[in-house]
Order: sequence, then C-alpha cells, then structure tokens
Amino acid sequence: MALLFLRGRCLFVVLFSFVLLVVMALIATRHKDVSSVLDYQPYVRFFLPDESVNVKIDWKTVNINSLTPEQIIEYLMWTNQTSCKLSHDFGGKMLKNPSGFDGQKAVCLDTEVAPKAGSCIVYSFGINNEWSFDEAMESYGCKVFAFDPSMNTGNHQHSLGVTFYNFGLSGKDEVDMRGWDLKTLSSIYSVLKEKNQHADVNIDYLKIDIESAEWEVIPDIIRSGMLAKVRQLGVEFHLSRNTDLYDFYWKFDIIKSIEDAGMIRFDSKYNPWFKGKMPAMNNITESLGYEIAWYQILP
Repeated sequence: MALLFLRGRCLFVVLFSFVLLVVMALIATRHKDVSSVLDYQPYVRFFLPDESVNVKIDWKTVNINSLTPEQIIEYLMWTNQTSCKLSHDFGGKMLKNPSGFDGQKAVCLDTEVAPKAGSCIVYSFGINNEWSFDEAMESYGCKVFAFDPSMNTGNHQHSLGVTFYNFGLSGKDEVDMRGWDLKTLSSIYSVLKEKNQHADVNIDYLKIDIESAEWEVIPDIIRSGMLAKVRQLGVEFHLSRNTDLYDFYWKFDIIKSIEDAGMIRFDSKYNPWFKGKMPAMNNITESLGYEIAWYQILP
C-alpha cells in the first residue's frame, strides 16, 4: 500500500512539472517578446523551435556573468542608437580588405549633450600620428588636448586648437619600464588646470584608444569620480585571443560598469580588421576590437 502511494505521488509530481512546463511554453507562445532570456529561454526552447520565440535581453540591466559567450558578443555590438537622434562620426582613415573607415569616433550631437562649439574641451588619448579625429574636433570648435607617449616627441602645439602632451593614460601615476610618463586622468586634469589650459570644467569628449591599457584605466576613472566630469566617452576596447573565461568576463564587467555608473550607450562598432578565435569563449571567431560610445547629461 505504501509503495503504491509513493508511486502515485511521484507520478503526480512528474505530471505536475510537465503541465507547468506546457503552460509556460503556451504563455511564451502568446507573448513572444520575452523580457528575460534567463527565466524563459531554457523552457521555451524545450517545446518550441528557436525561430518561434523572439527572446529579448534588456542589455541595460542584464547580469553580464549570466550570459553565454555568444550573448556577450551581442552585448558588445549593442548600439542603442535610438538614445541619440543625431550621431556623427568624426575622423578616421580609409583602410582596405575590407574597405572602410578606421579610427573614427561617434559623437552625439543632440542638444542636451552636444559639445558647445567655441567652448568645448576634448581629451584624446592614443594618437599614433593619426590626427584626423583631433583635427575634426578642432574644426568643430573644440579645444583639443592630445596625449601619446609612444610617439617619442615632446610637448608641442600641433595646431592652433590642438595641444600635444607626451603623457600616457594609466590607472596610476608612474614612469614605466619604457620611460613613459603615465598618469591617471585625475592627475592629468590637475596638471592642465595648473598650466591654465582650462578651468574646473567638464570634459566634453574623452577619447581613449590605448591598446588594452583601458582595462586598468576605466576602473580608476570611475573610482576617482572623474567620470562625473565626462559628457561623452568613446573607447576602443581590445580583447585577447588566448586568455581564460574569467579574464573575459572581468573585462565585460568593466564595460558594463560604465553603464552602471549612469552613462548611456549610443553607438558601437566592431573592428573588422582585428578578428580571432577565442578558445575560452566556445571557440567563437569574432572581432577582438570594439568602438563603443556613451554620453551623460551634465550641467
């Protein structure tokens, strides 16, 4: 008798679980724009073919560590372009195979966040003797400060509106093994204020293209409070082919921390000339470089 009772109870649990899954699948069928990939996707896919459900992820609130490698790539390429009505690319040079522009930076020109011509300030880190972005921002009407210790040239006036310093951007103040003078953003900002290059003002556009040093720089900018002085931010992020999964997710968390700090993404472009296979990311072959831009509304 007891054995029959236990068998009946187990059968009830199995049938109840099955009915519950069927109900969830039917709900998903009626509401095809599912808001949480984590809550519904495994169950829906059990009953329905992939194409029958349009699963959406809220990239603004998603927990990065819960995403698959393929979904991470989707997150990196998420443009959120509707957040900026008028976005223009400044600078860049034409490359081949494939043909296209490289080095351009997206600038949002919506009234609330657009640099104000005649009074805007631009910090540009990573030049490598390619001045197109800096000169375009100068033509727009901004005062541009350019930085790159790898060019092995001293401080100088590149043009009327572009001033060059041989500082490098880092997560700490130091002179490294190459003899480069590296400083945090807050230290550089203080140096320029002391030199009367600008007052205690917001940085209207901060461009960062510093060949993987961004991973230590971004946390320092947030930690120091300097991000609160940045109206628009454009960063080229560099991934490594041969690294472990922990390192990948650590880097993705750093990107997400910019949005968690209040900045709004309005553009993302992958680098088609910088691709590779990532063994730790399910062996997917994707771009290893991403140009992402954000803004925030400041006084």
